[in-house]
Amino acid sequence: MAAIAVAGVGMMMCISSSVAAVMMGGEEKEDPVVPKTPVKKKKVSDDDADDADDADDADDADDADDADDAAAATAEMLPNGVYTLRGGRGAKLCADEGNRVICNRDAVGAWEKFTINKEGNAYTLRGGRNGKLCADEGNKITCNRDAVGAWEKFTVEKHGDKFSLKGGRNQKYCADDSNTVQCNRGAVQGWEKFTLTAI
Repeated sequence: MAAIAVAGVGMMMCISSSVAAVMMGGEEKEDPVVPKTPVKKKKVSDDDADDADDADDADDADDADDADDAAAATAEMLPNGVYTLRGGRGAKLCADEGNRVICNRDAVGAWEKFTINKEGNAYTLRGGRNGKLCADEGNKITCNRDAVGAWEKFTVEKHGDKFSLKGGRNQKYCADDSNTVQCNRGAVQGWEKFTLTAI
């Protein structure tokens, strides 16, 4: 009888374990292996690709615009060509008289036209009287040269809508004096500013 009781208790324990397992969700099982979900790459739509291309194109366009702006700024400074010069003292047109440049004219003729060309970091001026290069001789500018040397190169600087000329002899600013244009000034004021007008 005792053996039956022990067997009964053992059986009860087995039944109790089975009932508990079923109540908790079924039989005891190993943890299932969760399969890895493959990572899906985001599909780039044609519109997104176009937007990216447009952004790249915009960056390229900005770079090109910057280059164009720089080129325009350089070109805007003073393109090669024929100009009239108007002095800062009396706002009169400057003329090439061969032995001097003087700013005392009211009308444009051949002598009042100067050909200006870029020469490295400077510019050359060629007078309208005989088509000769102009040179800074310190106390005057004369247009009687056939070749470009240091004295025949002028530095041009922009001051608003006017320009200054700095001679190549002593690197002094040129001024519209009463009887000539001479390059002997250390600073730019009214007489050292010229109006250059392309013809």
